[in-house]
Amino acid sequence: MNAIDILSKYWGYSTFRSKQEEVIENILVNKDVLAIFPVGEGKSLCYQVPALMKNGVCLVISPLISLMTDQLRFLSSKGIKSIAINKNINLNEVDDIFNKCKFGGVKFLFLSPERLQNSKVKRKLNDININLIAVDEAHCISEWGHQFRPSFRKISDLRTILPQTPILALTATANKYVIDDITTNLHFKKNHEIVKTSLKKNNISYLVLENIDKRKKLIELVEKIKSSIIIYANSRKNVENISKYLNYNKYNSCFYHAGLSYENRKNIQEKWIKNQIRIIVATSSFGMGINKQDVRLVINFSLPPNIETYYQQSGRAGRDNKKAYSILLFDENDIKYQQTLLKQRYPKCYEIIDFYNNLSNYLQIPIGSVPEDNKSINIKNFKERYKISSIELYNFLNILQNEGYIIFKGFVKPHSKLKIILDTNNLYKFQIENRLYDQFIRLLLRTYPKLFNEYVSINEEIIAKKINRDINFVKKIFNKLEKLEVVKYQFNDENTINIKYLISRVDSQYLSFNDAEIEKRKKSDLYRLEKMISFCKNQDQCRRNLILNYFDEVESNDCGNCSNCLKHDI
Repeated sequence: MNAIDILSKYWGYSTFRSKQEEVIENILVNKDVLAIFPVGEGKSLCYQVPALMKNGVCLVISPLISLMTDQLRFLSSKGIKSIAINKNINLNEVDDIFNKCKFGGVKFLFLSPERLQNSKVKRKLNDININLIAVDEAHCISEWGHQFRPSFRKISDLRTILPQTPILALTATANKYVIDDITTNLHFKKNHEIVKTSLKKNNISYLVLENIDKRKKLIELVEKIKSSIIIYANSRKNVENISKYLNYNKYNSCFYHAGLSYENRKNIQEKWIKNQIRIIVATSSFGMGINKQDVRLVINFSLPPNIETYYQQSGRAGRDNKKAYSILLFDENDIKYQQTLLKQRYPKCYEIIDFYNNLSNYLQIPIGSVPEDNKSINIKNFKERYKISSIELYNFLNILQNEGYIIFKGFVKPHSKLKIILDTNNLYKFQIENRLYDQFIRLLLRTYPKLFNEYVSINEEIIAKKINRDINFVKKIFNKLEKLEVVKYQFNDENTINIKYLISRVDSQYLSFNDAEIEKRKKSDLYRLEKMISFCKNQDQCRRNLILNYFDEVESNDCGNCSNCLKHDI
């Protein structure tokens, strides 16, 4: 089948949108392509159609589990087999997944950039016929981009593993610096193509409101716009507080951030997609790649760090090309907050060295030694001992990871532990005499059969879901069973970070960090923050055109819909 036949069979369309066909034609002649399309303009179709036209499997590198889940759901609805390897997939399952790719008719294999670094995964890629490599949200590759992640910089390893396979990089935001960085890092072939459509979103009204009562305005906006709404804030704490405030005022909302469990985040996203939740209050990445058509309003409750983030977030409104609003609320405190974050993100080299020594001493790792197992730090305890904030802790760890000293697994809550201290006969007797606990204990033993032998890691959230109660109810039962001397229960409410040392602990006199590289990244972030502040402060020029100009697109006609064009209070 040709491209139009594929489009008609699986999508029901007779023509392609914008420059989709140009991208597809270049891929079919094995050219590398960077496609820059605005949010909601059908980037995914650019790899899906040519992959279905070719024999073999399309490898899709995707940064978020939610993004993968959304694509897997969509492809499944079309009867197209696809599968994913992300951090929630046990590496023991890799053999089975690659067998399905080789013999089971799978057409799309989704892979997180972190999983791509696994040596077993890399070896297995040679065993299957990869017809195309698609790198979604490719701006994450760039140190100039707003989502820089170290693992993205190593996607280029695929060029060595699969030298003849064409690469399609996809993004909604890329100025000339990001374009150069992406094509260079991915080792694009000389005859590569850059296909760019206008980033203009005529249906979105960009409104910036300064120095107002944010909470009062928030209530006005959610009352006025009755459809789906996304509200972005700058921290987990703020996200939770805003959601509580909305619920207190009888507006159905949920908060979403990386501190929630995977199951919880998945559940919230599903409910939002099905319109069981109207308002989501979230940190920056929520909504990336999710094709929800009826979002009429995106609110930035805090100042974004750059125009890239702002444009990505605002574009999650109006994906159906109907009228939608992007409203940014900011004041001088927002500017100070972003400036402080920037300083913390790029500490002095001596501060990094001090942190490295503190971390190694905390974990009791001698100089010249590299621990075989992962180590963990208790966040609260570590912060108190060394007098640093959560943001500083994360930034220091990120620098050490970028420099190749460690790998860390973000802020995670370890499982609680449980052990049954009665023998089987006395437990059975207890169940007979205490019928209220009988079914609960049976469920426990089915779920965790080794409870008699040792402490077992348990998940209160999973148990709560199985009995259709909340997590606090489960904790109460465990506490009661402990008082009755049936179990030993170790509830863990302390967040930890798991850390793996990649090389032996280095004596501080031999530690080195690239000052020039750190300073370059700092200047880049500062430049983009200043552009964001300038955008907010500008009360004369069309806001849509200011965004377009930032991305090197010239537009002479004003939009007529933004706060500067309208020139009246919203």
